[in-house]
Amino acid sequence: MLSTSLFAMLYITVCTVSLVTGILVLQNDRSSKTNHAYFALVVSLIIWTLGLTVSTVTSSITIAVWGQMVSSYGWANLYAILLVFVLRLTGRKERGNHYALFIPPILLMVVYGLPLNLYAYNLEFSPFGWLFTSTNTFWDYVFYVYFTGYTLLSLFLLIAWKTETEKHQKKQILLSLSVAFLVGSASDIYLPSFGVQLPQLAPIILVVPIVLIAQALRSRNPVVTGIDAAPRYTYIFVGVALYVLISVLQVRLTASSSILMALNLNESTFRGIITQLQMFISIYLVMRQKKTGVIAALLINGANLVSSVLYLIRTNSPDPIPGIISYIAVMLLIYLIRVFEQRSEWYISHIDSQRSELEKSQDRLYSLAFYDSLTKLPNRDYFINHVDQTITTLSDGRQKLAILFLDFDSFKSINDTAGHATGDLVLSKIAQVLVSVLDKEDVIARFGGDEFLVEVRRPKEEDLLLVTNAIMQALKNPIVLEQEEYFLPASIGVSIHPADGRDAHTLIMNADIAMYSAKAKGKNQVVFCNEEVKAQTTRRLRLTNGLYRALDRNELFVMYQPQMCTETQKVCGFEALVRWNNPEYGLVQPLFFIPLAEQTGLIRPIGMFVFEQACRQLIAFQQTCQERLTMSVNRSVVQLKDARIVENMKKILKKTGVDVHALQIEITESATFLDEPILLERIFELKQLGLSLAVDDFGTGHSSFSRLKTYPIDQLKIDIEFVQGITTGSDKDKALIKSIIQTAKNLGMEVLAEGVETEEQLQFLSLHGCDKVQGFYFSKPLKVEEIIANNQQIAF
Repeated sequence: MLSTSLFAMLYITVCTVSLVTGILVLQNDRSSKTNHAYFALVVSLIIWTLGLTVSTVTSSITIAVWGQMVSSYGWANLYAILLVFVLRLTGRKERGNHYALFIPPILLMVVYGLPLNLYAYNLEFSPFGWLFTSTNTFWDYVFYVYFTGYTLLSLFLLIAWKTETEKHQKKQILLSLSVAFLVGSASDIYLPSFGVQLPQLAPIILVVPIVLIAQALRSRNPVVTGIDAAPRYTYIFVGVALYVLISVLQVRLTASSSILMALNLNESTFRGIITQLQMFISIYLVMRQKKTGVIAALLINGANLVSSVLYLIRTNSPDPIPGIISYIAVMLLIYLIRVFEQRSEWYISHIDSQRSELEKSQDRLYSLAFYDSLTKLPNRDYFINHVDQTITTLSDGRQKLAILFLDFDSFKSINDTAGHATGDLVLSKIAQVLVSVLDKEDVIARFGGDEFLVEVRRPKEEDLLLVTNAIMQALKNPIVLEQEEYFLPASIGVSIHPADGRDAHTLIMNADIAMYSAKAKGKNQVVFCNEEVKAQTTRRLRLTNGLYRALDRNELFVMYQPQMCTETQKVCGFEALVRWNNPEYGLVQPLFFIPLAEQTGLIRPIGMFVFEQACRQLIAFQQTCQERLTMSVNRSVVQLKDARIVENMKKILKKTGVDVHALQIEITESATFLDEPILLERIFELKQLGLSLAVDDFGTGHSSFSRLKTYPIDQLKIDIEFVQGITTGSDKDKALIKSIIQTAKNLGMEVLAEGVETEEQLQFLSLHGCDKVQGFYFSKPLKVEEIIANNQQIAF
């Protein structure tokens, strides 16, 4: 019957196409466990399909039952193998022994596949051959549970598969398996239960996900050869199906056939035509599909050759001899064509070798000119050219162009502690991380050192924020090298075309400005460039430049804030505070220009200037005051690191002739101060000059009672943060102040409270034994002229 032949042809086609894909995938990478599972999946489908083919074409119910038993070895294993394959494809570890997954298949094979009479096959002959009609026995329900559970678990694992590089393949496989599951269930389980007679369609439907999975393996490993785009599988499928159809016609052909009568041909002539068509299809597959076509053509001609030889042996008839000769000739011709193609490819390759070498040389030169040798990313020149080219394509305004400037906040510490070789490896790894986060259309380049540039195009500005968030999130994960973890937080500045520039250089400059703004705000964050950021940076640049000439132009001056004795309510000293009157920006706050001075190294001459002014002014104050006065001068950690600070201060002391014992050096406690031995050594050197030492802002940094005992400290200055708690009624602040005063007294140290602004604060501090106070309650920092003019008011 035609319908029987049609489905037999489809089953054989499924076998051939599946076997071709399985061989090619396994041949490419025989060590891959994923490929092993894929080939096992293909073999299961082939066994299932071959068993159905036998049941479809035979007229004997006994042979049909044996065909069903053979097919059970295919469908019983297929769903377990599918689950194992999905586990490996998605990169999940197979917990425990995955052989336990095959307990249900083994049980089903024993029941359905062995002649133990454990299951009675109920077969009915139909226009489609022998069909299996389910009686819904206990074992049928066991199969339904196994089939449904394993398939749904495989689909769930695919849904939960988190992949950035194989999203498209994931969707294709998931969709095709879902459709195959639904259609196969409907055609092979549900419809037969309502009396609808259909052959099993599931194996035919499953060839679609089989082919798509092969495509996924190709995209995962681009070196796969012979597995080409989806349309090529269409040619294979159609070619094999047509070949099988012709072969079926050849088998069923008789001298009295209506086809021969209609065409007015004798049997031998028609068989000759069919043989020529088979040869044409085989050669077409070889020429069109290369390696894939060769395997398919060899399989179908080899199958026909074996079939003809078996027929010759069984019937002892000379009829199949011409066909046998034809199949051998076709296979030989296929071999010769393949050899010729391989030799032609070798000759072409040999002829083009010099040209290829020249192209490689040009590529190397291009790479050296436009790519970074360490990270293999584009360099600054390539990036600038690309950005300028991109700008010319943005006339329609559909996309926003942004430049991201990345600078890693702690990379220098890696070079310092682990070495530059490790630093280079970390940079290479971090470049890979950045590339994995960005889209293919985005361009990333190494600007230099640990700085990177990124060109991003998105439809909306909100999408740019998503990109920066993704980068910051990725950088939270450490780079691991030889079991060592390296964390690399980054500061990112963003500029957007055209608001922040209309050319590459301007955009990069403004992104750089925004990046430094991110660092100034605390690092490890993203800042988008705007007018305020540009104005701040411009101001910072101008002030930095102006600071270099501030001393020469007499723009720096010293103000003095009186310090009062709580017992006498009289001035007992001053703290020298530097101020800067900039011609362009007016009075610049110390909180702004002192960090600039530290970064540029100008803090050293500025510090010496303040120290000398304070020394001279202390002498002047002493001449107008009968009481003994002290002068406090601040010294930062950066200044104390200067190897010549003690020598320079000693020269100033000698030059001015000031009373050394009336001078006090204030040092703000910090983690850096506590951790560097050279600073402790410097403190003892200052103490040897006769200077007294005070710890400024005590209690807000990294205080240690051990260091209070060890270091030569003369005074503790209570920070304004605790003093303000007196007025707000904070019992904790009051308790801390009393503890600090008591500790200092027990250690023989003097106590001064900063930021005293109210009578209540003064009374509390006086009551609990604080020696000195300083703050706006008595006086703000004053110029020398103001102090002289108001010497009565401030109780000299």
